[in-house]
Amino acid sequence: MSDASTATSYITDEMRAAIGRELGTRSSYPISASDIRKWAIAVYFPESPPDKYTGAGGPDAPLTAPEEFNPFAWASPGKKPKKPDVSAAFLENQLGITPPATKTILNGGTVVEYGVPMMEGDVITATNRLDNYTEKQGKRGTLLFSSTKDEWTNQRGEMVKRTTSTVIRL
Repeated sequence: MSDASTATSYITDEMRAAIGRELGTRSSYPISASDIRKWAIAVYFPESPPDKYTGAGGPDAPLTAPEEFNPFAWASPGKKPKKPDVSAAFLENQLGITPPATKTILNGGTVVEYGVPMMEGDVITATNRLDNYTEKQGKRGTLLFSSTKDEWTNQRGEMVKRTTSTVIRL
């Protein structure tokens, strides 16, 4: 086990200065009633989805999307899918800063907060930012915890969803 007094920190001044920086932004196409229905049918299968997701409330009632609905699942306007960076340095590569000397990456968990529901016709904008770097000592030495925060808002500026994702690197 590593001695905490002799442990080397992965977090550099350059990394500290990058906290809060934007990693990317994207906007969805307007959410269609058909997208909501298909998503709800898939999520609730083999049961029937609640009426608010299928339009059983009448033709004039706007559909509400399930909380876990992803308006970016198919495509985003003006964005071509690219091969994701799955290296241990993926965050720093996006930010254009020097990555820490880590080789292993693990999923550290996800926390999701929901705001107002997504509705038929909404256009969702997602902004992803570097949220924090922290460290802990483990059996294999220093563990680097890196968190990002992805916030979705609708065209009225209302928060729809906020996801904090953490990765552990060593």
